[in-house]
Amino acid sequence: MTEAASTPDVDAAPAAPDRQVLVLDLSKSMLAPLPDPTGASRQKIEIARAAVTRIVQNAEQRGSIFGLVTFSDSAKVAVPLGEVHRENRPYVQSLIEMLAPSGRSAIWDGLALGADLLRETSGAVRGTIVLVTDGWDNASVTFEPTGAEDRVSPVPRKDLFGHVLPSGSNLNLRVIGIGNGSQRDKGVDSQRMNQFLRGLNSRALLIGAPTTFAYEEVDTGADLYAEMVNAFVDVEDVPRPSAFALSSDDLARNAARAARALKQPEEHSAIHRLARTGAAPLEADMPYSEAPLLEVDVLAAGQTPPSNLRERFGPLAGVVEAYLNRDYAKASGELGRARLVLPPVTYAYWQAKLAFGRGDTVEAARALLVAWSAADSVPIASRIRVTRRLALLQAQLQKDPEAEALLQFVEETEAKLRAAPEELRLRILDLFERLLELRGTYQLTKIEGAEDPAVAAQRHESAVEEIFGLLQDARLENTAGDATIDGALDFIEICLAEMR
Repeated sequence: MTEAASTPDVDAAPAAPDRQVLVLDLSKSMLAPLPDPTGASRQKIEIARAAVTRIVQNAEQRGSIFGLVTFSDSAKVAVPLGEVHRENRPYVQSLIEMLAPSGRSAIWDGLALGADLLRETSGAVRGTIVLVTDGWDNASVTFEPTGAEDRVSPVPRKDLFGHVLPSGSNLNLRVIGIGNGSQRDKGVDSQRMNQFLRGLNSRALLIGAPTTFAYEEVDTGADLYAEMVNAFVDVEDVPRPSAFALSSDDLARNAARAARALKQPEEHSAIHRLARTGAAPLEADMPYSEAPLLEVDVLAAGQTPPSNLRERFGPLAGVVEAYLNRDYAKASGELGRARLVLPPVTYAYWQAKLAFGRGDTVEAARALLVAWSAADSVPIASRIRVTRRLALLQAQLQKDPEAEALLQFVEETEAKLRAAPEELRLRILDLFERLLELRGTYQLTKIEGAEDPAVAAQRHESAVEEIFGLLQDARLENTAGDATIDGALDFIEICLAEMR
């Protein structure tokens, strides 16, 4: 994501309709079944059709501009970019039902065609592309990423990066990979896909384009459906059940997903940010003292305002109340009036949150960058909490469900532990911090030439074992059998198992 350094001004004008394109793999491998935790399985294409149907319904309800590109041996426009409404939805639905897999995978040509649907008269590409694929490119004849080493033809092809991201572009790209690619032709090669996204990000930095790129890997039918639908719905419009209301199977899947963010922090910038908060400045250097004004809180638009709103949020109360009621114009006005009495990190965080609520991801990203910079001046006692909440907003903004699963669980646990015995509460929060720090020792086992691989692996395993021991001590201390504590410890234990 390219981030600008200027402080954004919040614009209360309604956002333009979303311009969204789905680029869907229709290669022959999409006929293969995808298992579910229930033991049942359905073809990938059946699940994808069901998800596209739900996406089109959502586009009609929200007034979004939607288009569908499919690719197999070649790329085609299945549904032209346009508004979906009651009169044309049956026709769009009939096009979806005719989607039939065959042939190979022209992924790059499909992405290029998706960008063409979003291309404006100036040549810039503006909007959102969601790529869904279960493999790797083996059929494109027109485009390839710069520096591609696995071209299907010795004939030079056009540069995909320059075509997708010309100057003046504003692109959000989300890639949903089906399968883990651990076996040939059994899924997306996550390492190469992340390398592709890094190349695209380098292009964005070169031209100064505001962008959001994310990669999510799914291996069950339920996850494929959920991720496809959620990719086309604003984060705060999607009801998200409390982590503590999840079934044991769902909790385990969330923990495994969170562990992936820990194992690849460089691919999850929200997590990577937590490792770069810098040294704590001296208390004497603080531009303001810790106070209730320092509110960088986790709230979701649409939830019921707390009864102690005024007491808890002080000058931010009007902002919070309007935000919870989804009145972003009023919230922006209230935020402007409170600006002089708010710490810089608080003001910038709420600018980002309001912009995100309006669907303006570019302004949200700019404001969030300002908040990250201001967080360097936050008193040490509050910095971990503040940076973690900034990271959670960044994960939501970038549609990074792996990082969000981890950070959301930490936040919910901390909130629910307020009534727990102080010593046990601090012990569990310390376990979470130690869990986050495991990404450092894990990375040393993967960096070639960093140190002896056996020594690095032993160091990481020792760190995991130490946390396991502390976790068991916490279980013994939970004599009251608190369900919140048990759930938090179960989550940590599953993450640890995945980190081995």
